Amino acid sequence: MASAASGALFFLFKPTAAQPGDLVTVRLGGTPVDFTLAKRVRPFQRPIRVYLVPNGVADLVRTRFDKRVHFVGRIVPDKNTHGVLSFTVPPLDTDTYVAAAWCPGCARYSLGRSFFVLQLPRASRYRGSMAVRVRMPDPTASCPVTVPTSRTSEMFTYGNGLLSSTVPRDGVVTAAHSEPDGSVSWKPGWLPHYPLTGELVVKGERLDAPSPPMQVLAVRWGGGSWRTASTFPSEGCWRITGRVGDVSLTYVVKVVAG
Repeated sequence: MASAASGALFFLFKPTAAQPGDLVTVRLGGTPVDFTLAKRVRPFQRPIRVYLVPNGVADLVRTRFDKRVHFVGRIVPDKNTHGVLSFTVPPLDTDTYVAAAWCPGCARYSLGRSFFVLQLPRASRYRGSMAVRVRMPDPTASCPVTVPTSRTSEMFTYGNGLLSSTVPRDGVVTAAHSEPDGSVSWKPGWLPHYPLTGELVVKGERLDAPSPPMQVLAVRWGGGSWRTASTFPSEGCWRITGRVGDVSLTYVVKVVAG
């Protein structure tokens, strides 16, 4: 970065209130409001990974591998340190979220430090744009299923640029049958995108009623992707999170037994 990273690195959100599935734009401080990727000036700088962190725990998060850190995408600053990212808001709990960043290029200006959680300042003319309020709809009224972001061949996928997963077109996992105990099986696929490497960890929690967590029976790698054999203890509204290192991908499906 052009100056001391700890002072120069900050992000501005627009809009500053959203629901899961909404599109939000975040830009580096100093980037013009009308800036677009087409206006970038070469040479480009090293990518910056951007995350959302609940503001209430922002001062407790010390590493990008903290499970309270939610990856949303990457900003590639241009020669003038201008950069912008549009991301789909993941299905997070209702809360106010600030930005965190892994900025390898900042290390030379900040005594080797490359991860920053950008807490809300007490006083700043930018304070109103430095956080985004996420409101999760009531899952007991209607399951806020995640809509696919792309389609490849016969598969519908949802992703954030570094990790994607196969998801139902309508967000509903319909099993051909359920087990005698009421459980439902599913095998979603997970695809890492360059330069992401590491081990995949998947978990699932029911949102609309108390329930034991989703059971991941196996995570199998082959052909450049993972396949996860999973079992839902019951039907309902389920939030699934896959994590590879610091990169997480979260989505919601409605599980129905045929």
